[in-house]
Amino acid sequence: MRTKKMLAAALSGAMVLGLMACGGQGTTAATTAAAAGNDAAGSEAATEAPAAASGESRTFKLATDQAADYPNTIALQSFADEVSEKTGGRLTIEIYPSAQLGDENAYLQQLQFGAVDFAKSSVAPLAQFCQDLNALSLPYLFDSTEHMFRCLDGEIGDEIFASFEAANIVGLGFTNNGSRCFFTKQPVHTADDLANMKIRVQSSPMMLGLVEGLGGFPQAIASTELYSALQTGVVDGAENNINTYNGDSLYEQAPYFIYDHHNIQPEIIVASKQTWDSLSADDQAIIQTAMDNAMEYQKELWSAQEEASEEKLLEAGVTFYEPTAEELEGFREKCQALYDDPELGQPYAEFVAKVRAVD
Repeated sequence: MRTKKMLAAALSGAMVLGLMACGGQGTTAATTAAAAGNDAAGSEAATEAPAAASGESRTFKLATDQAADYPNTIALQSFADEVSEKTGGRLTIEIYPSAQLGDENAYLQQLQFGAVDFAKSSVAPLAQFCQDLNALSLPYLFDSTEHMFRCLDGEIGDEIFASFEAANIVGLGFTNNGSRCFFTKQPVHTADDLANMKIRVQSSPMMLGLVEGLGGFPQAIASTELYSALQTGVVDGAENNINTYNGDSLYEQAPYFIYDHHNIQPEIIVASKQTWDSLSADDQAIIQTAMDNAMEYQKELWSAQEEASEEKLLEAGVTFYEPTAEELEGFREKCQALYDDPELGQPYAEFVAKVRAVD
């Protein structure tokens, strides 16, 4: 695993406001008090945060918009527990789930200023710091989840993390966020079967282009309205990962699920570079190892949930279909126009080539 990691000192609400006002960040109660009394000193601390002594007790904030019982959050709690255990309680990481610290854009901005120390983020908000992340939305980019991790756990992932540093962000790890697949009211085995179907997608040029390329009619409908849209025939199908398909009971209205895996994306765990630079080398190593372990645990949790979802869905009468290699190639061919698009695909041709070069 890569060695770049980061943490920012978690402060109380009043301290955070004081730090953001002076443009600096303290990493302990003592340095926070000093920063509050001296703006200049606080600003200097922000640009040259010294490595904290290994014996120093500190508390950090970790922000996520996902619930406490979500696989990613459970894994992050194991990360916090291991850091506390390995440091004898000297380093504490407090997790703020369910968007308690705002949405992803809000807490990523706080993270850049050191008011939040760790965060879970989807790909889209981080693409402003690494343009190549936009390529992860291209359909059928990865052959499988395993292929994705062979890419991200190597040179490609290192380059993504390196691009974050200019934004005062350090990459810590990638999660397994499953794959998005189509589910419909009628069976779908080939790309041609989607022709003329009304498919609900997220409102993005890439997702709209995906369905159009497959001959369907994309419908940008809010996820909260999807069940009723399927029920009333406003749409003939939609796409998402199997856990959401199960959890939202969408199978009741669209009982056919095809494992086409048209989009496989991770979520990313990041930290404030200010925090990371303030840690000793020993503490950085502890935190990195704990994160690596947590990411492996997260993969296990996600896979177990997928298996449980499939079992429940089979019992409910859902029909699953695994396309042949030839059928899957038919899906890819119909989406080639997105790769050739001068705005959606061509700017990422080099990145795509690197991905395709990984076996």
